[in-house]
Amino acid sequence: MDAVNIHGFRHETHEGRIERPIGRSSLAAFGTLIALGLAVLYGRLADLSLVQGRAFLAQAQANKTYPLFIAPPRGIFYDRNFQKFVENAPAFTITLKPGAAADDGEFTRGLTAVARLSARSAAEIAEANGVAPEALAHEPYRRSDWPREVFVASGELLAEALEIQSRPSDFPGAAVAEAGRRNYLWGAAASHLVGYVGRPSREDLSARADITPADTIGKDGLELAYEGFLRGRAGEKLIEVNASGEAMRERFIEKALPGRDVVLEVDAELQRFAADTLGRHIRALGKRAGAIVAVDPRDGAIRALVSYPAYDANLLASGAPRKDLERLLRDPAKPFFNRAVSGGYPAGSTVKPLLAAAALDAELIDPGRQIYDPGYISVPNPYDPENPTIFKDWKALGWVDMRRAIAMSANVYFYTIGGGHGGIGGLGIERIGQALERFGWGNPLGIDLPGEYGGLIPSPEKKKTIRPRDPLWRIGDTYITAIGQGDLQITPLQLAAATAAIANGGTLWKPRLARAVVDEERRVIQAFEPAALRTGIASPASLAVAREGMRLAVTEGSAAGLSGLFFPVAGKTGTAQTGVYGRNHGWFTGFAPYDAPEIVITVLVEEGTGGSTDAVPIAKEVLYHYFTQVRDSQLTGTRGSL
Repeated sequence: MDAVNIHGFRHETHEGRIERPIGRSSLAAFGTLIALGLAVLYGRLADLSLVQGRAFLAQAQANKTYPLFIAPPRGIFYDRNFQKFVENAPAFTITLKPGAAADDGEFTRGLTAVARLSARSAAEIAEANGVAPEALAHEPYRRSDWPREVFVASGELLAEALEIQSRPSDFPGAAVAEAGRRNYLWGAAASHLVGYVGRPSREDLSARADITPADTIGKDGLELAYEGFLRGRAGEKLIEVNASGEAMRERFIEKALPGRDVVLEVDAELQRFAADTLGRHIRALGKRAGAIVAVDPRDGAIRALVSYPAYDANLLASGAPRKDLERLLRDPAKPFFNRAVSGGYPAGSTVKPLLAAAALDAELIDPGRQIYDPGYISVPNPYDPENPTIFKDWKALGWVDMRRAIAMSANVYFYTIGGGHGGIGGLGIERIGQALERFGWGNPLGIDLPGEYGGLIPSPEKKKTIRPRDPLWRIGDTYITAIGQGDLQITPLQLAAATAAIANGGTLWKPRLARAVVDEERRVIQAFEPAALRTGIASPASLAVAREGMRLAVTEGSAAGLSGLFFPVAGKTGTAQTGVYGRNHGWFTGFAPYDAPEIVITVLVEEGTGGSTDAVPIAKEVLYHYFTQVRDSQLTGTRGSL
């Protein structure tokens, strides 16, 4: 019947045909195969669960997943051509949370374990977290004596981090977080500019609720000034560690939000060259300190800012040994002190172009009128007519007008227009003070760096406080203020800003280090525009005379060492007495090109010999480098811009 189709079904498709049934032997063979497969499967399951179950359970328990907090990548600094000043290197931070321990005994055990693992003592950890030494006087340590999160160590601690993660019961309360370590690419050349980061101090923790002892915050320089932009938001991920302590898999819960980058107005190459040149000259002179400020007079942008001696910020970022830090702190030259913005010094003769402009605006004297300089002036003593008071010049200069008085640095001329003499009325100390304030002296200028000193402009009232044993203001006090001596104090930054105001025709710009805050695509988030603190400081005609006198100082006066350059420079030297013979602060401040100023440079050599011998050679090298390397590369388009 298998070969016969039922009527009505299609033969060609075998419809209606009766199929042959499967035989008993075939079914038996198939059933046997299924039974054998099931037997093997159940046997393997029994072996895994019953025979090897304990071993696999232990291994599974050893393979654990732990949360890992990720410190956000800190924003970095670029120079005006997008050269990096700093970068982030990978690192880990180990912390301990006292609240996670069951009691004081368990906290003590955890602290001892992580201290041993990180090769630090409990005393070092206590000091780093602002814990009083008395807290270690008895054991177990009281959790109440410690902050809510105890910083233990940071750095390239991958092995230590994995050990804590793989054996958490041996380190109760310990936690590991990824963190970035700062690498300062320009080292000591930019340390006072960029600053450094570090762990929060006890004062920081008290003042700010958004940080913990394990955080990294800006401690000085631009790192501190732009802390709000540079910090990001912390993230978290899960990391699976096997029984051998090896990281197997990672899974992000929340990604860290990086901090924002800051683009500076500073030229990194000019900064490096200025730092190297200043240090080399100071060491050759046998001196110990100095500063350089270079600024664009057209908008107040700082191109270089150097203080010597400096320190390598990488020592602080990498956790240098305490002995190295103590050596820096004990150094009598004070390498952490930023002389460019925080150092107060007598201005010396660099004050003279400012007073010349003020005297012309006050119509005290015609710039062409000559005053005879015999090398001194004599002021009658009303109490002893036979013993007049003598105020000396550095040499007898003969007949000088205002331009030549600036160029030759004639003290007698400025004694006269400052305090009055020989029938010529002077400005007097009140108008001198007002003029210097207009040029930005006596108050902070507002540069975006911490620790700016405002300087000091002497007055009869201030003298009562400064010199209580000699509170009476005399004409001699006015005279010495008029030549930049006595109690007058300025910073190199203030002198650079005032020189820029003379160069640009009377605008005092706010000094500015940062140009913009940008994102990872270099899109501007916040721009810092030029800001004029004061305009019309003096009349254009008065400032023109001051500039002409400064140009004459270079062509035939006290700054003649700059006359051989292929571009025209105008400037003024200064020698500020310190009260110790042979230890005078040497100044130079000037601008170039003379006809269209685009760079101002101010140089200070602390306790040197004089401005002409100490400061002028440094300024000459830096200006030459600017016009042959920095400026030319910008004009040819070989350097980037925002």
